[in-house]
Amino acid sequence: MRKQKKRRPYDASRRRRRASEGRERMLDAARRLFAERGYAETTIDAIAVEAEVAVPTVYAAFKSKRGVLSALMARLVSGEPGGPPLLQTAGAQRVAAERDPRRLLALFVADLSGVQERVIPTYEVMKNAARTEPDVADLLVRLQAYRHSNIATIPARLAELGALRPGLSVEEAARTIWALASPEVRQMLLTFAGWSAPAYRRWLEATLAAVLLPPDRG
Repeated sequence: MRKQKKRRPYDASRRRRRASEGRERMLDAARRLFAERGYAETTIDAIAVEAEVAVPTVYAAFKSKRGVLSALMARLVSGEPGGPPLLQTAGAQRVAAERDPRRLLALFVADLSGVQERVIPTYEVMKNAARTEPDVADLLVRLQAYRHSNIATIPARLAELGALRPGLSVEEAARTIWALASPEVRQMLLTFAGWSAPAYRRWLEATLAAVLLPPDRG
């Protein structure tokens, strides 16, 4: 009687790892192509060729070119494989756990600077595309709302620590950070004012401390 060959156990973790690696490769390909060609001139076919995958694989992972852009922005914002929500990343968790208000702001600015450096090139591509692509314009609005909701956790934490300037509401403080820490302000200071990235970080940290924290009576 012929012996049956044993089947190799199904390795789900290996399959997930390969799928994750393929997704990362497609997003990296999209990032390069968006930067080189712009959003409108980048096709799903081109992304597939650049990533060395089949076109249906790109559609299966992201559904559309807008889906690719959305996933790419999530990946760049988080800075971690899989693009977890920003508040779940290690940098944001360190900020949330800090109890010293000035140190909290310093950690926030440091983490934010890393996010901006990763995101701004693709963010500029998105802003340009939003002028003529309604679905990208909608994505940009959603991204700004997401950015505001994340930023709002900073004044909320300061208020929790009793360190928010008297008379300043959490919402007012959130809008202030949202404006001062925007990619547009960073680009203006680095590109047109000629500041270095460290000078920008020092300015933002000092400005946020002056605006958000109680006056130093010492």
